[in-house]
This record gives sequence, C-alpha cells and structure tokens, in this order.
Amino acid sequence: MARDLGYRRQQWPAGVTMVQIERRFSALRIRDGRPVEFRRTKDGDWESLPLAAVGRAWRPWVLRLALSDGAELKVRPFLPGEAGVRDCGDRVGGIGDSEQLGNDPVSAVVALFAIVFYLLASPFFVAANIKRAKAARELREAMESAVR
Repeated sequence: MARDLGYRRQQWPAGVTMVQIERRFSALRIRDGRPVEFRRTKDGDWESLPLAAVGRAWRPWVLRLALSDGAELKVRPFLPGEAGVRDCGDRVGGIGDSEQLGNDPVSAVVALFAIVFYLLASPFFVAANIKRAKAARELREAMESAVR
C-alpha cells in the first residue's frame, strides 16, 4: 500500500527549509538574531548548527557549509511540496535492491528505451535544476545573514 504523502503540500513552519544532508531528509531553521538550527529526526530536538561559513558547491543547487569545528556539510534544499517536516530522518530516494540487467536482447532493448527517454527528458531535468539552484541561492543568502 502506498504511503500518504499529502502532508508534503502543507506549508513549512516559518523559517524552516527542508534539505538533504548525507542522503537523509533534514530541516534547517533560520531565524533573525539566533543561531541556525537543524533537525535530523522526526521527533528530535532542534540542534544548533555552529556555522563558520556558507558557500556554493560545484553544483549550483548544493550548498557547502563550513562548521566552526572544521567539519563540512553539503546541503541540497528541497522545493516546497517535495518534502515535509515529518520526513526528517528518512532516506532520500534511490532504488532498493534491484537486480542487474542480464546480457540478453530484452535487456538491450530496455536499455535503449531508457537512453532515449533520458535524452528526451533532459531539458526538463535542466529546468528543474534551475529552480533548485534559485532555491539554494536564496537559502545561502539567508544563512550568510545569520552567520554575520
């Protein structure tokens, strides 16, 4: 039975942004005059995130956070509707235990269709990443103002 994901369409609490940290859903809370906080589990407490600097990673939709203890986190923001606070702690996407394709003509035809699909769909992936890069830029600006 499919899990009901309708809650993802609900608005996030004020100052909260859903992000992906280490392939898991997490929430970041940014408020004026207070340290940036994050939450990694559904029912967990908000923990302070000791930010030293915020930068852009090689991919424009990913942020690189330098922590005051020298550690570095890579963060990818979600667009509204892609994740909800109840997702905190769950793994992000991916395909479970899938068997490898065999070395037979049916697998070759399936692979050919997959390649054609990706070539035709790639403009849509580019458009989606432009929106995601804009969301990352806005999050970086908010986090930089919190660091100062």
